[in-house]
Amino acid sequence: MKLINGHLNTSYSFLKSSITSDELKDFLLQENPEYLVISEYNNFFSYAQFLLFSKKNNIKIIFALEVDIKLENKKYRYILYAQNEEGFNLIKRISNEILSGKELCSLDTLLGNKNIKIVEHPLFGFYTVEHKKLVSSSNYFYSFQLSDIQKNKEFIIKNLHNSLVINHFCILDISENEIINLLSKTNGDEKDKNIVYQPLNFEFEIKDELEKTLINNTNNLLKSCYFETKINPYVLPHFENELNMNSKQFLRYLLKQKLTQKFNEKTFTKEYQKRLEYELSIIEKLNFEDYFLIIQDYVNWAKNNKISIGPGRGSASGSLVSFILGITEIDPLKYGLLFERFLNPERVSMPDIDVDVQDNRRDEVIEYLIKKYGEKRVANIVTFSTLGKKSAIRDVLRVYGVSPSLINEISKSISDEDINLVEEYQKNQKFALLMARIENITNLLITQIVYNSSKLEGLYRQTGTHAAGIVISPKNIEEIIPTYFLSNNVQQVQSAMENLEPFGLLKMDILGLKTLTTIQEILDKINEGKKEEFKLKNINFNDKKTFELLTSGQTTGIFQLESPGMIKTLQKVKVSTFNDIVAVISLFRPGPMLNLTTYARRKHGIEKVPKISPEFDKIVEETYGIIVYQEQIMQIAQKVAKMSYGEADILRRAISKKKLDEMERLKEKFIKDSIKNNYPKQISEKIYAAIEEFASYGFNKAHAVSYAYLSYQMAYLKAHFPLEYYAAIISSNRGSQTNINKYVNEAKSLNISVASPDINFSSFVSEIKNETIYLPLAMIKGIGPETIKNLVKNRKEYGPYKSFAHFCMCVSLIKNFGISNIETLIKASALRCFNLSQKTMLHEISNPNSYLMLSLKMQNLENLNLLDISTKSSEIEIKNTKDDKIEEIKANEIEFLGQSYNTNILQSWEKIGSQLKDLHFGNSYVVVVECENVLKRVARNGKDFYILTLSDSSQKLQVFAFNATEDLIKFKNKIIEAEIILKSDGRHKLTKIKEYFVTKG
Repeated sequence: MKLINGHLNTSYSFLKSSITSDELKDFLLQENPEYLVISEYNNFFSYAQFLLFSKKNNIKIIFALEVDIKLENKKYRYILYAQNEEGFNLIKRISNEILSGKELCSLDTLLGNKNIKIVEHPLFGFYTVEHKKLVSSSNYFYSFQLSDIQKNKEFIIKNLHNSLVINHFCILDISENEIINLLSKTNGDEKDKNIVYQPLNFEFEIKDELEKTLINNTNNLLKSCYFETKINPYVLPHFENELNMNSKQFLRYLLKQKLTQKFNEKTFTKEYQKRLEYELSIIEKLNFEDYFLIIQDYVNWAKNNKISIGPGRGSASGSLVSFILGITEIDPLKYGLLFERFLNPERVSMPDIDVDVQDNRRDEVIEYLIKKYGEKRVANIVTFSTLGKKSAIRDVLRVYGVSPSLINEISKSISDEDINLVEEYQKNQKFALLMARIENITNLLITQIVYNSSKLEGLYRQTGTHAAGIVISPKNIEEIIPTYFLSNNVQQVQSAMENLEPFGLLKMDILGLKTLTTIQEILDKINEGKKEEFKLKNINFNDKKTFELLTSGQTTGIFQLESPGMIKTLQKVKVSTFNDIVAVISLFRPGPMLNLTTYARRKHGIEKVPKISPEFDKIVEETYGIIVYQEQIMQIAQKVAKMSYGEADILRRAISKKKLDEMERLKEKFIKDSIKNNYPKQISEKIYAAIEEFASYGFNKAHAVSYAYLSYQMAYLKAHFPLEYYAAIISSNRGSQTNINKYVNEAKSLNISVASPDINFSSFVSEIKNETIYLPLAMIKGIGPETIKNLVKNRKEYGPYKSFAHFCMCVSLIKNFGISNIETLIKASALRCFNLSQKTMLHEISNPNSYLMLSLKMQNLENLNLLDISTKSSEIEIKNTKDDKIEEIKANEIEFLGQSYNTNILQSWEKIGSQLKDLHFGNSYVVVVECENVLKRVARNGKDFYILTLSDSSQKLQVFAFNATEDLIKFKNKIIEAEIILKSDGRHKLTKIKEYFVTKG
């Protein structure tokens, strides 16, 4: 006799089950049950994917909800089953409220509701906990695991009509009981401790008629809770317009209005007219007008509100409609981009336009969409984070009572290699040795701990929010799929992104891109106080100064072009056209990277470009005979084999995804059709072989052009507006002192004046005053965004601060701004403008009897106006009483700023030798510098070598010392005289070194 499982958690019930989605699907395909219940704890995270799975495989899945409910001011665990759509909407709402952080619902509000069945959890339900107390209602049921029936026989007989057999399932194999008990202890649910769980395929042995009756009752009730759920196809939200036109009419009207912004009568040629009509015919045939109208609306709203939008992303830049509407800034015909790569009429799927937006204003775009379409019709998309190796072993070791310090050591010893903990234990000797240090441990127990921990790897632990994806619907999303609300009151769907499309939800990716924030800040600084606005769209894409910068190696901070490998590539290729940048971005990836040398050699005439056929050669002419782009593959297939672009795209996809059957069919067709097109068989096969070789890593040219466009814009700004560029790039990296140091040192090497944060000039971002970049207050360790916001507001109201006393008086009016904040600003040299030593200022604020502190106590500052505060503060005279040591200032600045900006220890000695910024490749130099760091490394040949970080007032430089000894370490933090050879590969060589002793003066 089969019992329908009444309750089942998967790994989406975080740390309560070891059953993964894939394991459950495999089990269901093998066992093929008629009915299955899935009842996650508090959520419906598994709902979408298992509803789709059930329909595909004809399995009747009943979606229930395990949840805590209030009864008599206590909470008890229940399983709620819906009898119909109305009941399912109710339990979806209960899940929504719990996940949204609202109060638990009360049992009183659910009793008697004919649309749901309320079943006590067999382990943690009301009767289980309270024993003899009863709840009476037509929709309320007691439940017992089969193993508990006999000991509750008397109760069950009296309440047979309200009693069910519900086993608590959270494993597929009996051997995983120990894993579940570990999970229970890990998540702190002590009720679960030491329970023996039965696997889902457990076969029940019926002992008597009572058990048989209970099973029948249970099966009948659960079957009554199954109902068919319809999944609606795509229904796009209708885009309302003021002219009350239908979407087809309005899209054409809008294109006509915007056409003059991109073209004039001469430039809008017949080729463009034909392409526009072709694209519109496909868009209209597929009823995608609303999609384009929705995207262009929020993109142009953002632009009108000075929110920076990227020039394009992905294949959408291949659409002329997108270009004219302002969704992208890339003219697809100019760059040979294909509409079918974006929207293939022969392989219909929803278009996918991803939009980059400046990251610090992305929320405003989302708020606009919510306001326009309604808070219940727009939603974020949930993501799930999993237990990694380190988290899993840490959690298990805590259960075993291992000391926190040893747990930390063990965790740190685990590699980032993509292997599980069992393999890690076998390969990683340090990990194994540390495990052996656990008190009272045996080899058998170590093996058990490692194995159990490995079984936790990959289980879901918590939710997150997709960084880019949102969904929009023409009706409330909760009617389509379960949702909940985040703490910022934005709705989020209870399903991962890959399961949303079949439910008819429009998914859009709006990605926050830091580069756009940086560009916008550069433009704001350029245009500050200027009558005529500089516009990025008007720049010359054949600018000599920009290409000189790109080949100079000074591309730090430039989008896509700043890695050491990319810098070498730009110099090797000697990029001289925009197309070079597009090609380099496309080739600088694993696989095609091998072609970069060929590209460079052919460009410079060192290597001859091979010829195959006139049509083929013309298509690959711009990339010197190399197939770089997916669009080239499509163009070759169209020209040579007369395929439609749609069919050519299917060929490209088949090869890139290695669909062998389809590849064989299309290869045969390609060669047959090209022969028909007067190509010799040998040439046809050669061309197909070239396609096959490159298709697996050919790059989307539309995406490459879009990102090269962004890279070029940044390079142009750096070449022409270096002061504004460095100010903005430093601001965008304010969370990383390492990156700030890198950009500051490069700016200084170009003779750009950079000053550390100053209380009278600096703000949250870098500021430019008198041709000097003042670094942001946000880079000071220990000074947070709210404090900076209050400081800047205070300075605007009472500043500029005239003296240390004036500053202290003014900031004493800031709530939660205390002595520790002032101390941090002093040590970060942010108060140096007051011409007092750090020691003097620290003494004044640390001594309650100092003149300053006594004066502050005596003033009723809140009742003083700006003039009064200025007058009172001028009466407090503070004189330097203590001198600072330069080494102490340096140590403070390194602690709070990451490096020292206001000390130059080298200035105490004679200026001997060259400055680091003046050195050139291939020459030997003697320099007097500070040795900031010495790192020991091991070369591939097993020999030791050392990396020294040297600095002077102009720059930092890393040099390599080979055939050296550990004696080098003694030079750390010393002034040295060094002889170095600058090498073009960046591995600058140290040949001589000595400590440099010269007295002052």
